[in-house]
Amino acid sequence: MSGDQDSITSELESISSGSYWFLLGWVFEYMAGFLTQVLLTNSLSTSSYGIYAFIRKVIALSVGLFSGGSNTALNRFLSKYINEPSKQDNVLGLSLVFSIGGSVLIGVALYILAPVLSALTFTGELTPGIVRVVATTIPLLSAVKTLGGAFRALERIRLKILIEKVIRPGVLLVVVGSIALFDPSLGRVVEGIVVASLATFGLSAVLFVVYTERVPSLTDSWSIVSGYFEFSLLMSLSHSSALLFRRIDIFMLSYLSVSAAVGIYNVSLLLSGTLLLPLAGFSQLFPPIASRLYETSDMDQLEKLYSTVTRWSIMLTSAGFVGLVLYRTELLTIFGSDYTTGAKILVVLAVGQLINSAAGPADHLLAMTDHRYILLANQVSMGISNITLNYLLLIEYGPIGAAVATALVFASLNIARVVEIYVLEGIFPYDSSFLKFLPALSLGTLIMFLVRSFLATPLSYAGIPLGLSVYLILLYVFGLEQVDEDLIDHLAFK
Repeated sequence: MSGDQDSITSELESISSGSYWFLLGWVFEYMAGFLTQVLLTNSLSTSSYGIYAFIRKVIALSVGLFSGGSNTALNRFLSKYINEPSKQDNVLGLSLVFSIGGSVLIGVALYILAPVLSALTFTGELTPGIVRVVATTIPLLSAVKTLGGAFRALERIRLKILIEKVIRPGVLLVVVGSIALFDPSLGRVVEGIVVASLATFGLSAVLFVVYTERVPSLTDSWSIVSGYFEFSLLMSLSHSSALLFRRIDIFMLSYLSVSAAVGIYNVSLLLSGTLLLPLAGFSQLFPPIASRLYETSDMDQLEKLYSTVTRWSIMLTSAGFVGLVLYRTELLTIFGSDYTTGAKILVVLAVGQLINSAAGPADHLLAMTDHRYILLANQVSMGISNITLNYLLLIEYGPIGAAVATALVFASLNIARVVEIYVLEGIFPYDSSFLKFLPALSLGTLIMFLVRSFLATPLSYAGIPLGLSVYLILLYVFGLEQVDEDLIDHLAFK
């Protein structure tokens, strides 16, 4: 292989390694999360589960308001100061202050405004006391997210995955799942979330102290402080807008619909979210590597990397999309018969996630190439569009309208990201190689359809692994590019 080919293979190996560990972590997280959701949906009423789903979205939004910008800044600056450990320590210190300090403010505001939030949602079913208990978890989980982000930026991906994909969902399953089995009430479940958050924070802090040599510190260098806060504040605004537009459907449903509808919608949202697994896995180490290539002006390698990761994302997500759509009713039945009414919602949301994956890690690439104002403009404009569309379509068509609005906004945002990357950096990921997987996908789809049509449940479930296996085999034989084969050879003989 040439020097350039060796280089891209090395970078892809790092990303593949990160994806491998992410996949292992995700399998545990998914199984733990799946069991937690099944325990809750079968022990709580549909209305109580809807309130629980809303609470989880409030926590995720509140935690992400500051930790999202902090983590993006860690990816950008820890790579930039890779040969300057003291500056890395400064960046870590600033990140912890930024994310934890900001989350404390959010938690206090939520505590004070608890009666208002209670009055605006579920006609008072969500009590102020529950909201105030939830507020205590926000600083704890923000710290956990920042520590995980530090591991990722330092390219210690296994430790990030251990925190976010094993410890956090595992502790939540043990604590909340036990409550669901032995004392199933919404109040007890919320108390369990607090206990799980405390335990997760303690374990994460111990891992950071034991497995890194970095000691977070604060700096008196104005250039570092101003550069960090300019970047992280903009990224926080961008992440906040992104979180809002991704979850505005749940919030508006909580305001305009009954809690049972929120529960049904949330299960469909959870299932459709599994389609982001390939992109999320490949994106674990993409940002710091992209930042490093951008710093060295190696744009050809950056384009090859982006194109390959995007192609991988499309190939794997498409197969999951087919399985999810074909088996939508059977999968929803696992959560309870009440949830099968969300089948159409699941299909619409799955289309949105497929389009999301088709853009690859475009959002990360925009951030790592210093186009933070573009990112912010994207998120704000799409957030406003999503609020408007969700309101109009939800009023007219109910939960399915919220799903359509969210899918449309996802499509528009990701098309915009790809165009912006091309205009700003001259990078375009797509070529004819992106079509080579279609014959394999068609045969895999046919097998899934035939098995589902001729076998009764639960035997029909065999169509999913059978169809995916045929797809992957055919993909390996006919659908790989030279860069894929080089990587496989490299890994096989390493």
